[in-house]
This record gives sequence, structure tokens and C-alpha cells, in this order.
Amino acid sequence: MKRLLAFLLLLSLVGACLLFLAPKPFSLAPAPKLEPSTTPLFVKKTLPPAGTKSMHAATLSVLDTDYLMGAYFGGSAEGVGDVKIYAHLYNLKTQEWGQALPLLSAPLLSQKAHEFVKILGNPVLYATHNTLYLFVVGASLGGWATSKIYLLCAPLKRVLEQLQHNQSPQLDFIQTLPLSPFLNISHLVRTSPLSTDDGGFVLPIYQELAKKTPLLLKFDPHARLESVIQPNLLKQQLQPSLAPYQHCALMAFRSYKRFDLYTQTCQTPLKWDPPQLSNLKNYDDSLNLFNVDGTLYLIYNAPLQEGYNSRSTLMLAQFAPTPDKPSYFKPLCILDFTQQGGEVSYPATLIFKDQVHVLYTKDRQHIQHIIFNLAYLKSLP
Repeated sequence: MKRLLAFLLLLSLVGACLLFLAPKPFSLAPAPKLEPSTTPLFVKKTLPPAGTKSMHAATLSVLDTDYLMGAYFGGSAEGVGDVKIYAHLYNLKTQEWGQALPLLSAPLLSQKAHEFVKILGNPVLYATHNTLYLFVVGASLGGWATSKIYLLCAPLKRVLEQLQHNQSPQLDFIQTLPLSPFLNISHLVRTSPLSTDDGGFVLPIYQELAKKTPLLLKFDPHARLESVIQPNLLKQQLQPSLAPYQHCALMAFRSYKRFDLYTQTCQTPLKWDPPQLSNLKNYDDSLNLFNVDGTLYLIYNAPLQEGYNSRSTLMLAQFAPTPDKPSYFKPLCILDFTQQGGEVSYPATLIFKDQVHVLYTKDRQHIQHIIFNLAYLKSLP
């Protein structure tokens, strides 16, 4: 029995090590097309409450041509045992959100994963090949430094039918992502994946222990992890956001306990250019890139005024690089703001049909939804 266990452990170590070998080449798929519009649209909504004291870290996905799904974590506070992942259905025809439904709890994930999970954190939804995937952060002891990334899934049709009947979607457990051959902890997810030309996708994640570095996970069309890519050697860079750009992509990072905002372009997803320092600042805040018809936009945080915290405004900027300023962003407008001590933070973006949808946290008490279109973007100075 001991020999069998040792053999299985050796196999798992070899498998995890192989993930870090040179992966086969691939390309990123083009960005979703934002359909044209004539009249500027800018709408702000609040999701129905989940009945929790705190809620944070929203994510968004398409279910079919008429419905979107939003999710986030909510509980008495971040990092406590009563936190659950909640889901809402959004009807594009009626433009209304459904009630909050519990999607996952730490005890339920413990049962599915056959390992103890004490707390839940950031969820990320991704729909592809008629399947909805949920990546979620969980930790068994201490804080997020001991976290792992768990992967669950369900058929899109089943998820939609259950949400339409005000039932919690039933998810099937796939695996705990094997991201280290030794101590498989301190990996977290925050931002959405990008599709690849081979039918798979790339998921940006980050490692929070010690150096705090960004990583990219390449999955095949069946959501099997193929390789782990380290795009740079920067330290203190978290929550990478990735968007298609020109022949490859642009990536931006949350700066941990620093004020520098870095971006990075690539020749291929396996060959990244050196990181470039931006004109914008990042004060340890999550951000989000998205591509509209070849133009990149950034949703980020900045202080509303002197003395306010950095998350007091949610800003929109356009990527406008020049030879002298290869990481230059032009600030365009304030999307939302709050009072001193509050926050409008953690944006998640989805482009679908003729609208851009943004979910974000408002003062940890609400999840807000902003909708705008191409005509609105073109109307900005």
C-alpha cells in the first residue's frame, strides 16, 4: 500500500512538473464584436440583495442569446466561513435581474472536492462549448496565502433552466487545479479567460505567496490544463487582466503595495515583451481591460479627490500608446463614485451583441451593473 501511494505521488509530481515545460504554440482568438449603435446608452442598475452583510468580486457570463449570469461572493465579511457564491440570472429582453440564489458554499465544495475547504473567495465564470465553468478560490486554513483554485462545471442548458425556475444551479466538480509539484497553494483567480484558436482558453491567475507573480493557464477545448506560462519576472503584481490586442494581447496588473501600473504586450502568448510602466497609477486595486473594435479600454480606480481612498471612483480610460509612451492611457470619464471610506471596485466586463456590461462592487453592500454601447464610447471626449 505504501509503495502504491508513493507511486501515485510520484505520478502527480511528474504531471505537475510537465505543465511547466515548453507548451505547444497557440494563438488567441479575436475579441468579441461590439455591434454598432446610433444613440448613446449608459444605464446603471443594482442587483437584488443576497441578504448578506457583505458582497464582492463579481463575474459575468453569457448563457444564451437572451440571458446572462452574474455571480459574486457574499457573507458576513470577506474570508469567513459563512461566505457563499451567489448567482443571478439577467434577462436581456426585460432588462431585469433575478433573485440571488446560492451557487456554492465551503461545506458543499468540501464535499465535492473530498478535502476540507474553510473559506471561499473570487469566482470566475466562463462559458464555452455548451458548458459553464466556474473557477473559484478556496482556502483550508489561514488566509488567502494557502488558497487553491477549484474548477466546477455544468451544461449551459441545465444552468439556465434551473435559474429560470429560481433554483440553485447544480455544479459538477472537475478538479483542484494542480499548479505546483510540491506545495499546491497560494494560487488565486480574479479575471476572465480568453478563447484560443484551438478551441481552448487562457486563464490569467496569480500566485500570492512570496514574490506575488502573474501566471497564465492554458486549457484545451475540454477544460483540461495543458500548461502554465509565466509572462514576466515582475514581483508584487497581482490579478492580471488580459485582452486581445493587435496580433496578440495586452495585459495589465494590480500592483501590490506599490503605486506603479505596468502593462505588457506579446509577440505570441508564449513570448511576452518587457513590461512597460504606464502613466496611470495603481494603488493595490483590481482593474479590467477590454477590446472594442481594436481599441483597448481600461476600467480602473483612482481617488475622487485629495484625502479619499483610491477606490472612491471607478474610471474609464482608452489605451493610446505612442513611440515615446508605449503604455499610455487617456482617461475618459468617471463611471461611478462613492463617499470617503467607501469603494466602487473589482470590475468585470462582458461584451455581448451591441452592449458592454460591467459588474462591480459598491461599498461591499451591493453589486452594481453598468451598461453602455459603442455610441456612448464614441461620444466621450
